[in-house]
Amino acid sequence: MNTFIEEYINRVNAEKKNILYAQLRQGGQVREEYSRFPQKTRLNLMSISKSVVSVGAGIAIDEGLISLDEKICEAFPEYVPDNPSHNLLAIKVRHLLTMSSGLAAPLFFADDPERYTVKDWIAYFFTAGFDRPPGERFLYSNFNTYMISCLIEKRAKQNLLEYLRNRLFEPLGIGNPDWTLCPKGHVHAANGLYFNIDELGFFGEMLLREGAAAGRQLVSKAYIREAAAKQIETLKVYEQEQRYQTYGYGYQFWMTPMPNTFICNGNYGQYCLVLPEKEMVISVMSLEGNSYKRIRDILIDLVLEKGGIT
Repeated sequence: MNTFIEEYINRVNAEKKNILYAQLRQGGQVREEYSRFPQKTRLNLMSISKSVVSVGAGIAIDEGLISLDEKICEAFPEYVPDNPSHNLLAIKVRHLLTMSSGLAAPLFFADDPERYTVKDWIAYFFTAGFDRPPGERFLYSNFNTYMISCLIEKRAKQNLLEYLRNRLFEPLGIGNPDWTLCPKGHVHAANGLYFNIDELGFFGEMLLREGAAAGRQLVSKAYIREAAAKQIETLKVYEQEQRYQTYGYGYQFWMTPMPNTFICNGNYGQYCLVLPEKEMVISVMSLEGNSYKRIRDILIDLVLEKGGIT
């Protein structure tokens, strides 16, 4: 009889999807894993980076550097355009975390042409169109995450990578982490953080333990509980195409059809599924360009089939 990871890999392979690593951790131990490489190399987490930024925001809130209800324009007055819209002026940190800043369009993503030509990403955000009051509509945008990172950097007087080095990464056992920068030297934030599969599992276990690791409370339980719970609806956005993105969004975390579970999602097939009631974390790292979200769907389908796994 196949183990869970063996069955998962078999189903993924049957659809010719390209998984590089998969790991199931339970009770603080690796129970099952799969690797196509002889070493556990670091890969770009893509949008799982957003979930790490969320934890960074929680730490900054705990330390009093930022707050959920402060307005982003008040934090960056030098970037506010003349005659700003009411929508722009009303954006709070919580709206950035829930992807509900009111942007009219997502702006550019990691592999879009503008990624290589736009020099000042903060200015790009502030001069964008905001056609909805913040909090009204979910619209996924890398810039929401990026602005959170820049706000923490401004208050901490060091970029997010350095801010989190000894507050998060080192306690998790993630030494010398790598994170790409924007042209102005700010952390890319929404993408570009590199972990190996073990390090992704360490991060997932910290979430499982509601912010605790290495005998310390790295970020408050209250923040993790709030971040990993549905804060905004996503059904209308994805109901025609992505059924496992229709269960809502927290603070840079996606909800799932299983109660009290959540998942970190990344482009090309990076996933970290946290199942608190099973004390389990399932991590996946991939390089799949075609229908990569099937890698997530097969995973969740199998967990549901197994009754949440025993």
